[in-house]
Amino acid sequence: MLAVVLVAVAVVLVVAIAFYAVGREVVLLEDRVQPAVFELEEAIVFIADRLPDHVTARVSLDDVRWVLIADAEVLEEATAEAVARGDDDEVLDEDGAVGRVLDRATDERPDLADEDVVAILDARLAYLQEIGAVGSEADRAGPGGPAGTGA
Repeated sequence: MLAVVLVAVAVVLVVAIAFYAVGREVVLLEDRVQPAVFELEEAIVFIADRLPDHVTARVSLDDVRWVLIADAEVLEEATAEAVARGDDDEVLDEDGAVGRVLDRATDERPDLADEDVVAILDARLAYLQEIGAVGSEADRAGPGGPAGTGA
């Protein structure tokens, strides 16, 4: 009978320790910022929903997709040298980046107006802020943080 009681106490002790360890890890992981992941299809819908009416009258979802892909490719080209040097803190001039996308649009998609491309890129910035990819450290603190954005 004593052996059964000792086994039962041991099982309860092991389960209690396991619950404590798992609970502690959950609390620790709760405070960590999740990585921002750019989902192209989600971004297209998000951006299309936030474009001004006069822009949505002229552009399609395929146009939004093309601008986003062109922007990513231009960004990759512009930062390739810095990445090769191991410089992860490369800062690009926003106007220059927009200019490169506009140049590419002029060559490859002349049907897209410059103001439409700029509107799409502006809405893209709102998407990046929404997923927490850009913004201040305070913005990334979450719902209880100082900014209260929940990003």
